[in-house]
Amino acid sequence: MKTNIPNQLINLQTNKMFEKSNVTMRIKVMLLLMFAMICANMSAQVRLESEDAPVIRELNTFLNSERGMRLSSSNTYSDVKNLEDLISNVQPSVYFYSGNVKTYGEKPKNLFTDLSSLSQLSNPSILKNNIEIIIISISNSSELNGTLDMSLFSSYKNLKYIFLTSKVNVSDRTISRMIQNNNEKYSVFFRVEDRDTNQ
Repeated sequence: MKTNIPNQLINLQTNKMFEKSNVTMRIKVMLLLMFAMICANMSAQVRLESEDAPVIRELNTFLNSERGMRLSSSNTYSDVKNLEDLISNVQPSVYFYSGNVKTYGEKPKNLFTDLSSLSQLSNPSILKNNIEIIIISISNSSELNGTLDMSLFSSYKNLKYIFLTSKVNVSDRTISRMIQNNNEKYSVFFRVEDRDTNQ
């Protein structure tokens, strides 16, 4: 009489092999899911930080690139041309330093000041209605530890540009760290000036 004995050894090995690969596969899937979640979280955090971070441009680099684009297009007047005129040409201006206001010309478009005077920009003596650019001077490296609160400019209805001129080396990152209450309404530019230049 022939007995039919199932081959237990093969069945056991097959089951063990599937169990072992099943556990390994589960671990790999779990690790892959954890990695994907961490990457997604980091990406979202970077996106949030970059959305809040203001765009800071070095003025000369920006103007040079825009000049090239403007020459190749038929557009004769642009926002960039307006910025260039405000910075390069003599404009009716307000000078506000240490609480003292000096206005030259009617309907001033430029406001010159420094970081230490920013907190007093709500001064009623400043003609604010036509100001399109605020030019802020930075004289020394200790001023780079200060803040640039964009909410201080809310009463300047026509303000478009914030332009920082610095006598010390500064970068877009340094200025970005200084800015509080960013407002996308304002374009922020900077330029490192020669120490001997007065502006």
